[in-house]
Amino acid sequence: MKEILKYAIEKNASDIHITVGISVWVRVKGEFKKYIGKTVHYSDVDGFVEDSLPELLHEYIEFREKRRTEPIDGAFEFINRRFRINIYRSMNGINIALRLLSDKILPLDKLYLPDATKCFTEVANGLIVVVGTTGSGKSTTLAAMIDAINHSRSENILTIEQPIEYIHYPDLCRIEQMEVGVHVESFEMATIAAMRQDPNIILIGEMRDLPTIQNAITLAETGHVVYGTLHAKSVTETPDRMIDVFPAKQQEQIRMQLANVLKGVIHQTLIRTKNCGVAPLIEQLAVDDVVSAMILQKQKANAIRDYLRGKSAYGNVHIADNAAWHVKSGRTDIEPLKTILSADDYNMAKAIVANLSVRGGFSG
Repeated sequence: MKEILKYAIEKNASDIHITVGISVWVRVKGEFKKYIGKTVHYSDVDGFVEDSLPELLHEYIEFREKRRTEPIDGAFEFINRRFRINIYRSMNGINIALRLLSDKILPLDKLYLPDATKCFTEVANGLIVVVGTTGSGKSTTLAAMIDAINHSRSENILTIEQPIEYIHYPDLCRIEQMEVGVHVESFEMATIAAMRQDPNIILIGEMRDLPTIQNAITLAETGHVVYGTLHAKSVTETPDRMIDVFPAKQQEQIRMQLANVLKGVIHQTLIRTKNCGVAPLIEQLAVDDVVSAMILQKQKANAIRDYLRGKSAYGNVHIADNAAWHVKSGRTDIEPLKTILSADDYNMAKAIVANLSVRGGFSG
């Protein structure tokens, strides 16, 4: 195990995938390839968990003995680098997915996020949601937002994560980081307790169930700034994605509450850059009174997107504009984005690039 981790650090790999007793694969600069080295055996994993993840040993033993089927999440440090780990079972046996976490938090601009994203670090209250698929960089974006706040003003910040991926070192802010399963039992319990802990800003690593989403909305209603992540396909789908978690009889009330507290949504996916790195392709919705009314009126997604693009000077970023910005900045060409963007968005981005047009202070 340790040999593989050293290899990942040396090669700056992002992910390691181990099927115990069978194979090891690594992802380096976006390329997925088989690791040529020793196979990992169960005894290797047993010893590694005991040495590096003692707090998960009891869960792992239950999992190993098939008295537990739920995957195990955690994080650990090795040679001064942090790793995220997920242990799960498949028809081939026990598998381990490892993510090598960055050893530093990059500022928003160094992550190639547009200038408009900074406005979401300056809100006084409300809910900001970052959405996308697993591995799309949601946690990295939120870490950069918290870091920006930490270096710009004095706030009491509480983060609730599973696991803790980035370590924040207090500068102007007090920052307390809690890990679900280590410091607190669940996201639900942590968000309930947060109401009595006097934070100004709360980061919820994953809004995965009804009670956590309900508590996030309640915290935002009571004057807190709440940042969270969610699995959703687009910025315009996000409100309905949150509302649909609730029973039908509650949905109208939740719709009203959400329309009042939602301040912004960022959807992102990662694209390969010319230098074999990655950059986030985003769409960003800043929720104003018009968008709030659209949510209440159950307006179709296309109507919100049309409004979004017409208000780029107010914190909104259309995905076609962001794609064109990446192309103009030399990070990618337009052609590789064809498989990521919808046909309409691709044609729009292509036209923007071709015309070298600048829309309302366009910066991504």
